[in-house]
Amino acid sequence: MVRGITFEAIQRRHTTLREKCRRQAVRGPAYMFSKRGTSLTEEEERFLDATEYGNIPVVRKMLEESKTLNVNCLDYMGQNALQLAVENEHLKVIELLLKREGLTRVGDALLLAISKGYVWIVEAIVAHPAFEGGLRLTLSPLEQQLRDDDFYTYDEDGTRFSQDITPMILAAHCKEYEIVHILLLKGCSECAKKQKQDTFSHSQLRMNTYKGLASAAYLSLSSEDPVLTALELSNELAQLANIETEFKNDYRKLSMKCKDFVVGMLDLCRNTEEVEAILNGDVDQSLPSEHHWPCLSRVKLAIKYEVKKFVAHPNCQQQLLTLWYENLSGLRQQSISVKFWTVQGVMVGLPFLAIACWIMPCSKVHHHHSESIHLITLGRLLFSSIV
Repeated sequence: MVRGITFEAIQRRHTTLREKCRRQAVRGPAYMFSKRGTSLTEEEERFLDATEYGNIPVVRKMLEESKTLNVNCLDYMGQNALQLAVENEHLKVIELLLKREGLTRVGDALLLAISKGYVWIVEAIVAHPAFEGGLRLTLSPLEQQLRDDDFYTYDEDGTRFSQDITPMILAAHCKEYEIVHILLLKGCSECAKKQKQDTFSHSQLRMNTYKGLASAAYLSLSSEDPVLTALELSNELAQLANIETEFKNDYRKLSMKCKDFVVGMLDLCRNTEEVEAILNGDVDQSLPSEHHWPCLSRVKLAIKYEVKKFVAHPNCQQQLLTLWYENLSGLRQQSISVKFWTVQGVMVGLPFLAIACWIMPCSKVHHHHSESIHLITLGRLLFSSIV
């Protein structure tokens, strides 16, 4: 037994997949325009029609009274009752079906609800006992295809979703903030990056994963510091663009998407406190400053990763200029010549301030020297934003 899967289950699953491929090859594409399959009984046809059109009394009556009803029967398009109810947004019908034991294709129904953006239906489906523990939410259909159940039983004639996509990645792709939040609460903590032996499958999986990670919905809800996460992710994607040249354009677009997210965070700031929170990052984890100067850790990181739009943003520049003219508030309104001679005077006096600070480390001269060093650092940041 490997990971709880017996050899007989694996062999039975492979046999089923081969049989599906054989039937598909025999039927060909004409099945899409054929009539409903004759294998359905009259009761099953009536049941599928009731679920498709949201006839709640009929569905409830058939589920409660009929002992021969197969709730997992498929229509001519290969969809069961749960998928039809999700497709047509019949929440009450879905709740009735989810109470039935032995229901199949619950995973497919969840992916369909996520792609449609049906928040209430997603909440109803993830409350199903099959999702207890959150394990089903973190595994893709490809990773669960050897399981001895029909949780992700794709249609015989194909599926609308990639087999390596998880519910969280799909929700991030669709920018469904509420659904991402629901999945995070259910224990789907991250879009995992996993290695595959097949190089094509691995590249496709990694691309889908990074698309989910770079989504604004996922960055906003999954990280305690979205700005830091977006900056680091943009740098990681930029490095991948140079490594995997065949996907260079895709990785560059995702990297630019992360940078735009960071710039968009500055656009949403309403006051100085919010701007300072973004520019300084987590103040509690930064090194304490003797004179309570802001650390500007996110600005320095943006310069390191060459996120010029972030540093050159008006809100960021306004904050940097405020710190630059902190003790010389009147200098900002002076002419260029006055500013020039003031800077020259500071530059000439710096060596003498350094000597005085070395001789008298506890005097006020040390404080003025530290302020001068701080001004030099701010000047470097301002110059970097211009360059």
